[in-house]
Amino acid sequence: MHINHISLFARALTLVRRAALVAAVTTIAGCTTVAPRTEGIAKGCARTDLLAGNARFLAGGMQSHTWQAERVIHTGEFGQSPSVGILSCADSRVPLEILFDEGVGDLFVVRGAGNFEDVGGTATFEYGVAALGVHTIVVLGHTKCGAIEATVAAKPLPGNMPAITDALSPGLGEFIKTKAAGGTPNLTAAAEVNVRYQMKRLLERSAMLRAARDDGSLTLLCAMYDVDTGIVRFLD
Repeated sequence: MHINHISLFARALTLVRRAALVAAVTTIAGCTTVAPRTEGIAKGCARTDLLAGNARFLAGGMQSHTWQAERVIHTGEFGQSPSVGILSCADSRVPLEILFDEGVGDLFVVRGAGNFEDVGGTATFEYGVAALGVHTIVVLGHTKCGAIEATVAAKPLPGNMPAITDALSPGLGEFIKTKAAGGTPNLTAAAEVNVRYQMKRLLERSAMLRAARDDGSLTLLCAMYDVDTGIVRFLD
């Protein structure tokens, strides 16, 4: 018990230090991540803001709930102007507004098992960029993803579920081959590869998003969420 208490204390201290570090970086970057916020995340501040929110989530210091009612009234009267679009898995362990400590009107989210790109999701992001003010799109994968595991296993699935594995398998060929040969593929690495592949697919399908990226009005980010620790890690 004594060792467990020490371990828990060390983890808590690490989280507090991380939150303080993120706050310092936020100040240096000139990005506002502290509530209340009447508008969305400032352009160029998405990565810093999301990391700061994740640090608050980890440290138990979430803030967005303190101004949600105000944001509901504001967005209800003046409409939405989300800043960040996120393509995420539908996994219930990945609650985006909570793990990033964001509020009403901040995130423009497309979710589906395996966080795969399709025409509907891409059209949604095009609308967000063209009409709503989205300046950043994040493709977010996560550890222990059932869709990734099923795709790598290459087993037949019932109903419409093959649509998921069909969308994921082109990017996961090396992991599927490893599994088929009796090996043990690294599913976290597979999820990271899938994140990058789905970002590539997003850009291949959309000339509008490519143009926005090329003219500097759109930032594209890839990230992974660890369902065991709650930590978000951006992929460089």
